[in-house]
Amino acid sequence: MPKRVIIKDSGEDEGSEPVIEPVEEKPAEPEEASVPEVRLSEEGDVELETAEAEAEAAYELVVGKAEEIKVREQVTQKRFMETEEMSLGILKKLLQKWDAMRDELVKQIDEAASKYKALKDVLEQRFSSVEEELYFNQVELDTMHELEEQGRPISVSKKEELERKVPELRNKLAELNRKIKDVEEKIEQLRKMAENIYEYTSYKDLADNLFSQLVDVLLSRDPSLDIEEARVKLRSQVDLIAQREGVPREYATIYIWRRVKKAE
Repeated sequence: MPKRVIIKDSGEDEGSEPVIEPVEEKPAEPEEASVPEVRLSEEGDVELETAEAEAEAAYELVVGKAEEIKVREQVTQKRFMETEEMSLGILKKLLQKWDAMRDELVKQIDEAASKYKALKDVLEQRFSSVEEELYFNQVELDTMHELEEQGRPISVSKKEELERKVPELRNKLAELNRKIKDVEEKIEQLRKMAENIYEYTSYKDLADNLFSQLVDVLLSRDPSLDIEEARVKLRSQVDLIAQREGVPREYATIYIWRRVKKAE
């Protein structure tokens, strides 16, 4: 073990010899390797949370408005079916109002899609940051393993910290990737909704039920028809009235049903 020499004053007269004492030195402790970290800012967390909240709120608004229009269609169809005095002219004025609501809904869908695109940008930025941190810490951990195998001193606590952190970052990366895919699905769903707004907001159960009743009436009146022929014939009549009167097929079906019931 290396020694250093300490010269002490003997405390005696000037002519006295100095006392020389050898002192053992302790070996220097290995310095802990400092591992810089790529830390994700709290600002980034707030930005992500805000973007998620705004996108989800916009989507909920769209879903709520679409459901409201569908309920209006349901109520209107029932009223048109039950009220003989309700003319096609009155019906069409109501339907124009629902169509105006659909036009407004399409704008809200576009706004929601924009919110989700902004959220996707934030998620992709977050993904990039986590990916950078993951690879950096993985390299640091691999370096420590290599140094340890070479018998060189390392910080055990830092190694254990990295062994805990690397899997956490991998899980975070997988979670972000899943969120990005979910957002992409939402954007695609909103795109299809905007392109087929009537299908997403129409109500068909009542008309489908009445259509089946009308098929039965046709079959009872003309036994020579089979069920598919009756359906084709009825669809042709529905399409003709829908085109002539400028109303959706659901209302054309109800109109025919009303006429049949009135004739009974």
